[in-house]
Amino acid sequence: MPPSATVSDLAGRRLGVFFGAYFALVGIIAPYLPLYFAHRGLSGVEIGLLIALGQAMRMVGPNLWGWLADRTGHRTTILRATSLALLASFALLVAPGGFGFVFAAMLLVNFFQTAQMPIAEALASAQLRGQADAPKRYGRLRVFGSLAFVAVVLCAGPLFDLVGMQAALWFCIALALLMFGASFGVIEQGATELPHERVSVRARLRESRVRWFFVSAALMVFAHGAMYAYLSLYLAQLGYSKTAIGVFWVVSVVLEIGFFLTQGKWFSRFGVFRLMTFSFVVAAVRFLLIAELATVWWILVLAQAMHAVTFAVHHSASILTIQRWFPGRAAARGQALYISTAYGFGGTTGSLVAAWLWSSYGPSWAFIAGSAGAVVGGWAAHRMRCADRDRAGPHTLNFQIEGNVKQ
Repeated sequence: MPPSATVSDLAGRRLGVFFGAYFALVGIIAPYLPLYFAHRGLSGVEIGLLIALGQAMRMVGPNLWGWLADRTGHRTTILRATSLALLASFALLVAPGGFGFVFAAMLLVNFFQTAQMPIAEALASAQLRGQADAPKRYGRLRVFGSLAFVAVVLCAGPLFDLVGMQAALWFCIALALLMFGASFGVIEQGATELPHERVSVRARLRESRVRWFFVSAALMVFAHGAMYAYLSLYLAQLGYSKTAIGVFWVVSVVLEIGFFLTQGKWFSRFGVFRLMTFSFVVAAVRFLLIAELATVWWILVLAQAMHAVTFAVHHSASILTIQRWFPGRAAARGQALYISTAYGFGGTTGSLVAAWLWSSYGPSWAFIAGSAGAVVGGWAAHRMRCADRDRAGPHTLNFQIEGNVKQ
């Protein structure tokens, strides 16, 4: 094995450990933090606003951190500094306080958390560039995160049933400390930017395929807005225990792991854009099932299993698209634009619409809106695919995977 391959594998494993630590923290934030906020006495609308705050910060933070990372070239330094600041921000919540205090603390938490993924994804892009099996390698990298998410959710649910939701904050602090430690193992690989990798971000955004991609990505995360903000509260209202709620969240990740481990074959057989478009169809069905039939446990299991498509397939296809269209020194800004547009604008809008529908018309309407958003997003993804097919050039989305070329 050549030395460069050894360094690349080591860098991949260490970055995978960081992904694991990050998504272990998400394993508390996504399923349990809304329940923790309810434990502190916050109302459903206030909880919805806090979740929307997290999404709104993604419209600002990723672009700032991505620009700073590309400008300075010190991505790992920024990763470590923001990890430490994230830890300190979570520690503020140890103090008592009402909605205003929690809002201020979560403003800091979300601001520093928005630095993690665009920089980590840019580091992954640098490691994978020029590799024919990039989809397979990226999938294996993300498995670290999925496995950590599953482990934390399964362990935390029974513990919270036993000791109460106040323990959720201490979990967040401990896992933020773990992420800070993992950031020191991340290796930043320097590489010379090739002529064909020099792209203008502004010029790229003027391309219709790129604009349709960002519209579709925002609508996919909009569709997930009710799930991220209210799924745990919704299931608790239906009478499920915290342990059962945790299991339902884990179901959503188990098949996701299977896809990440085999995604190279799936993308090679069906193509990146075909699978991306298909994920919107599945999302429309998934959120309609949750809205109308969540009291039937096996249907809820089926709906949660669809997460392997609505998140894993869509996210991997999106990341591979961004890596192709925003290479080289534009990598961090490309990842930041994806996160700020999809999770920032789309996620904020989805959370706010879900909060309004939840309080005004009932929980099921929040999920029905997500289903409708997925339908519109599928149309936007189809427009993107057509625009890319009509374009010729070095950044047309052709991935060569194990000898096959697919669109």
